[in-house]
Amino acid sequence: MGEFHEIWIEQCEAARDIREAFGLQKALGYLIGEKLLNFLRAADEDPAFAGELPRFVAEITQMFDRAEIETYLDTVHRVGALGLVASDEAYEEMREASAIKRSRL
Repeated sequence: MGEFHEIWIEQCEAARDIREAFGLQKALGYLIGEKLLNFLRAADEDPAFAGELPRFVAEITQMFDRAEIETYLDTVHRVGALGLVASDEAYEEMREASAIKRSRL
């Protein structure tokens, strides 16, 4: 792969595989709720990431239609890796035990 800030290309490929194997919600959660969120944070610190952001978002909108993205954004209640794999109960237990921080979102 070219540059580190172009990692979104591999992440989009992974999201395609996730969609095929595990469904739309898991793919959206992985790509938007985890990877795009991380990319946005990196873009705040690094101009190389910020420069790639329009291409990353354009690829996401090619992969998922507007209704799929809107439905995901309207219904998501947790983001990040734990948002994908932890049950609501496990997530709350970890948060209450200060194992994870409350999201700023």
